[in-house]
Amino acid sequence: MDVEDAVSESIEDCSTGGDSSEFQSDDEGTAPTRKLQTSDTKTWSIASLVRTESGKVKLLDQNLETRRVLQSAIMEVKCHLFFANGYPELVDKNQVALQALIVVAEKCGVHPIKECLQSDIRYASQLGSLVDARVPILHRELKEDTCANADGYFRLGHTDTGKAAVRRLLDKLAYIYALKFDINNEASPIGKKPYQGELLLFLIYWQLFHSSRSIAIKFTERFVEIANNKGQCPKVPIPLLALVATVVYTALLWKLQGSLSKFNFTGNLFSETYNYHVRFLEKLKKDAPAKFHCMMADIYEAAQKLRYSGAAASGHAAELKAFELLDLDNMEED
Repeated sequence: MDVEDAVSESIEDCSTGGDSSEFQSDDEGTAPTRKLQTSDTKTWSIASLVRTESGKVKLLDQNLETRRVLQSAIMEVKCHLFFANGYPELVDKNQVALQALIVVAEKCGVHPIKECLQSDIRYASQLGSLVDARVPILHRELKEDTCANADGYFRLGHTDTGKAAVRRLLDKLAYIYALKFDINNEASPIGKKPYQGELLLFLIYWQLFHSSRSIAIKFTERFVEIANNKGQCPKVPIPLLALVATVVYTALLWKLQGSLSKFNFTGNLFSETYNYHVRFLEKLKKDAPAKFHCMMADIYEAAQKLRYSGAAASGHAAELKAFELLDLDNMEED
């Protein structure tokens, strides 16, 4: 499913109300016709949608104002995924898309579109479908990047030995840690470096820095936090880190199941895993705030270094289980 190919029902054009003075009849006894006011014409032209013969609404077919609102709303939704909730439920996803559209329409000064979004359910649903379609697309792209690079970063090698390695990585959530490999390419987690595995860092770099439209480029100010942060440095947000950790888990599960041709990361299949990582990070933030902030800043810094050094697409490679490997005493702090 592509953002531009999202389908929704036909809609009625949004128009402003008025009294009988908006209608006129030149001859007595003939049916009155509606006299369009200048404001009505402007509202109709800006807020109307272009549909294909089959009923599809494509982003690039719309007028300039609508395209501008849609494209900005898509970026707002992407920002929401990284800063608020990386794996939203279906209803939440729809509401996030609608609110992003309303906020952007207000910010851009396109009031006819904002009014239609607030007053016309069909119109709001159709525009919203173009925006919230971006969520499964982003998840799918993230899954594909992860699955393509898992073998190299984790040195999985032959199918049989690779499955055994995957089991060890999934055990106690070893995959979230930085790893050291022995001469047989068997990985051991480094307990003082949670969420700093090479694949996680690569995926965070790819989401934050790989293009001019990446979140860290478009929303730089969102990363600048001043509260007990490592040298007042920006840090990676919890939802993004939890999302990346979740997709690494799904990629390893995919490898364990024999790399099935059909393997989805969309919908809410892995919401439990995502929520677990959020809770784990929130607990670490509560129990050891200085070390937590230092870790999150280190992760951001490591991803940023990949931006300048050039990241290759291949590497050298129950609730308290993750804490069994955690070496909290030796983690760095401010």
